[in-house]
Amino acid sequence: MAPLGIVAVVGAILSVVSFDRRPSRSRRTILQFSLALVSWALLWFATSSSFADRGMSYLPIHMVGHVIVMFLVPMGIIGSAWGRSTWWVMSTRARRRLLRWWYVGRRWRAPRALVHPLTAAVVLNVVMIASHTPRVFNATMEHPWAMDWLMEPAFLLSGLFFFHFLVVGLPRRNRVRVRTQLVMVAVTMFEMLVLAMSMSIFTTSAWYQSMIVTTAMPGMASVVRSPAVAFHQQQLAAAILWICGDFWAVPIIVVAVRRLVVREGSIFAVLERQSDSLSRTPS
Repeated sequence: MAPLGIVAVVGAILSVVSFDRRPSRSRRTILQFSLALVSWALLWFATSSSFADRGMSYLPIHMVGHVIVMFLVPMGIIGSAWGRSTWWVMSTRARRRLLRWWYVGRRWRAPRALVHPLTAAVVLNVVMIASHTPRVFNATMEHPWAMDWLMEPAFLLSGLFFFHFLVVGLPRRNRVRVRTQLVMVAVTMFEMLVLAMSMSIFTTSAWYQSMIVTTAMPGMASVVRSPAVAFHQQQLAAAILWICGDFWAVPIIVVAVRRLVVREGSIFAVLERQSDSLSRTPS
C-alpha cells in the first residue's frame, strides 16, 4: 500500500472515532462525517487501488488520479472540517490544553508572506507544472518510490494549502477577500488551460518516453506502445485536465460571487459600486 493509502486509512479511522465520541450529532455533523469518509476513500482509491496501478501505464487514468489527489480530496477534507473534528479523539482536558496552547500560548507564527493565499496559488501551480515536465514525469514513472513519497504527497499538500483559502468547513468562516479568491481561481484555471493546450494542441509528439515503453510492476511484462498511441493518450489526458478544472473552479466562483452579493445586497449593487470606482479613476 502506498504511503497516502495508509494516510487515507488512518484518516478514515480517526473520522469514525471522533464521530463516535461527539456528544451531539447534528445534520451538519453527519454530512461532514460522510464527506470526510468519501474523501479518504477517494485518496485510497487514487493511490493504492488497482486503479492507481493502471495509471502507471495509462496516462488518462494517471491524470484522473492526479486530479483526485490534488483537487477533490483536499476540497473534501477541508470542507468536512476533518481537522477540527479530530479534536474529539482526545480527552476533554487534553483537548482544552492543546487549544489553549494553539490560540494563546503558541509563540511561533509563520511569516505572513509564507501563509498568504497568493503564495498557496504559486505553490500549487509550480507543483502542477513541474510534475508534468517530461524529465520529472519520466523520472517519477520509472521510480515508483518517487511517485509514492514525493509527487503524490506534493499534490495533496499543495492542494490542502491552496484550498484552505477557498473552501471552509463550518463553523469556520472564510476571511479571504473575494477578489483574492477570484484571482487564485483564475490564475490556476488559466495555467491548467495552457498546460492542457501545450500537451495536446501545441505539440505533435508524445512528451513522455515512459508512456511509450512503460516498465510495469515487478513480475509483470513491460507495456510497449507506439509514439502515435502514446500521443493520443496524452491528448486524452490533456482533455481530462482541461475539463476537470471546471468541476472545482465553477462552484468556488459561484460561492465567492454569492459572498460578494450577500455583502453588497444584490448583484446590481456590486456592478454599481464597480462602475462608480471606475468612474472616479483619473484618466
